Amino acid sequence: MRTCRSLLSFFSLLVPALASAASIHGTVSASNTPVVGAIVRLLELDRETHTGSNGAFRFDEVPPGQYHVFVRSLGYESMTKEVEVTEDTADVSFTLAASAIPGEEVTVSASPYARPTSEEYQSVASKSQIEAHQSPGSSFAEEIEDVPGVSVRYNGSAPARPILRGLTDNDVLILENGLRTGDISTFDPAHAVPIEPESVEEIDVVRGPASVMFGPNAVGGLVNVITSVIPTASTQTVSGRAGVMGNSVNDLYSGYFNTTLSNGASAFSVSAGGLHSEDIKIPEGTYTDPGIGQTYDLNRMPQSFDHTSEEGIGYSYTGNFGMVGAGAKHYSMNYGIPGDPWDTTYKNPTISRIQMEKYTVELRGLFDIGGSFIDQIRFNGNVTDYIHSEHPTIPDTLTGNFPIEFEQNNFHQNGYNASLQFEEQKMGDWNGTLGLWTNFDNLNIGGLEPLGPNSVTSDIAGYAYEEYSAAENTRIQGALRCDWNHISTFPAPHSTNPAFVNFNESREENAVTGSIGIAQQCSKEITGTFSIGRSFRAPTVQELWGNGPDDASQSSILGDSALVPETGVEFDLSLKGTFHNMTFEISPFLNLIHHYLYSYFTGIQDTINTPSYEYRQFAQGDARLWGFEASTSYQLAERWALTANASYVNASILNDSTSPLPFIPPLKGALRLDYVGPIYNGLIEWRLAAPQYRLGPGDDSVRGYGIVNIGVGVHLASGNAVHYISLHCDNVLNQAYRDNLSVIHDFLPQPARGFRLVYDVIY
Repeated sequence: MRTCRSLLSFFSLLVPALASAASIHGTVSASNTPVVGAIVRLLELDRETHTGSNGAFRFDEVPPGQYHVFVRSLGYESMTKEVEVTEDTADVSFTLAASAIPGEEVTVSASPYARPTSEEYQSVASKSQIEAHQSPGSSFAEEIEDVPGVSVRYNGSAPARPILRGLTDNDVLILENGLRTGDISTFDPAHAVPIEPESVEEIDVVRGPASVMFGPNAVGGLVNVITSVIPTASTQTVSGRAGVMGNSVNDLYSGYFNTTLSNGASAFSVSAGGLHSEDIKIPEGTYTDPGIGQTYDLNRMPQSFDHTSEEGIGYSYTGNFGMVGAGAKHYSMNYGIPGDPWDTTYKNPTISRIQMEKYTVELRGLFDIGGSFIDQIRFNGNVTDYIHSEHPTIPDTLTGNFPIEFEQNNFHQNGYNASLQFEEQKMGDWNGTLGLWTNFDNLNIGGLEPLGPNSVTSDIAGYAYEEYSAAENTRIQGALRCDWNHISTFPAPHSTNPAFVNFNESREENAVTGSIGIAQQCSKEITGTFSIGRSFRAPTVQELWGNGPDDASQSSILGDSALVPETGVEFDLSLKGTFHNMTFEISPFLNLIHHYLYSYFTGIQDTINTPSYEYRQFAQGDARLWGFEASTSYQLAERWALTANASYVNASILNDSTSPLPFIPPLKGALRLDYVGPIYNGLIEWRLAAPQYRLGPGDDSVRGYGIVNIGVGVHLASGNAVHYISLHCDNVLNQAYRDNLSVIHDFLPQPARGFRLVYDVIY
């Protein structure tokens, strides 16, 4: 422990000493018993801590002002209290009521301010790591599939990607800590998002246009994955979390730890972890590849393994001025893309392996100015270096007996993303934020079959977000954003694709987007919101000039240089209710997208390139998407709750005639029974999907299904630590079911029955 204090003292010297500020401390209890491990958040300063063995918590170096303290713990209702900090220490204590209904969460992704989900102007959901681990799968996308309005495009667990309200790829942003991930996951359905699943602290889902703070490519919404790259100072000398997981469905084992040493002002963290899984089990049977008519006796998805690792280090300093911090991490991933297996009869397997590596440096700052106009300045930025190579398998022409690999193509991208926010001093009923945002991506594509030209994509924007309290129960929001987007390609003299050797094109687009919304508290229990948002995104390099065969996606890409920017207007209505023993939310929406960009399989084979895949063409047209999300939870008894949810999307392309858009999820829903006790918890859920009768270009019909999952667990407090142990059985009945959003559903079903053992500790 003496070594830890010495190390922290050394890092404290890096930041000059500042005058002491006040602190906020308090306790969290329930039924006269301290609640250990409760999450406590200081919303205005974006700080978080956990209660210790006596239920106590403390925030030091808090400047004078009005603050909201939020508390959440498994098995209890969430609670928020307002506290005023002067020059003295402020005290605030919480007494939580037991509840089996999941407590409300705080989101940081739908507006410039951290606030409970019920106070947002659009449909927002959030999941903590503990809640995410109650869902099947080994990727963050699979773990949020039970959120209404969220579906998953499946191509094995590694490249699984969220679909929000029928939109995905370049229309849905995937962020880490509010920043671009710097990868090329939208380039292809086989590409994964380089985020270590076990490093995830929280996942925010914002449905509907969310482009005001985060830039283009958020027509359908965003998924913001919160990780602890940069640590938070704590009054506990040693804090953090660790966890391990095992899963029989893919012989998975994973582990992760993040430990922070802190003296209340300085915080130094180290983290490491990884995941190792083999091919995913499917119900044993005979499966036919419809493309070639070949049959296979299988009990696993060929080439669906996934191996990852991550190491990180971070430092932050918190004083009465605010906070500054930096973190760095290295992430590597090696995974397979499912396809036909190798055998001695059919010697042309359609399998591929992808190797990726990413280095990230993240910077963050919060400065409490306390001026007459600007109250706080926030900075958030990262620098990424991303490398990605694809390795398909071909027969060995010398022996013909076993397959060999070659590197088909490779990608190297340097990314720079940053935002600077000026939070205004609250003036009467007004408060707001001004912001600057930038993003630059330098992409080089090489290999035997490069799929596009080398390019630099630049985005610069400025925005304003304002809120006005029109009445005691009425808030109005307005936002405006101006974007400048520029894409420049440059020649690649050594490219093996002649089309890109002297390729030199550029595109420039400008746009004004924004939103307006109203939140009306109809009663103490019921709140209604309505918002209108205008979105924009420019075509990407791949959509404009992509060209060539891609083994990973089993397609031959065809871009279209005549594509123009996509703009959309979405109308979003939501009604939310929170009662003592019941919650509900229903959110209908209408999204009208002009020049909607999408891809589809043409049914025509590529006869120019080898291998000869079917063309995947990028196109556009006016689109209309409408639907709803609905959910309700009812507390049957003090520790028992029943939850039901449903979501639906109707999507059409409006060209010469109205026709369905491809790759749209059907009507989906879930019914779940939870028991959440002081120590034990359990769940049983039934996930349902109807057949999708509205088939777009390249779609084929898939039957509906219903899947049963069960789980039991315990959570135990020991000193300052809380231990969570759970055992789950996914797909209990071992059904051979197919999801219409699976890229490989015409060949292989979804995963078979699997048993998951999860252990997490927060200390």
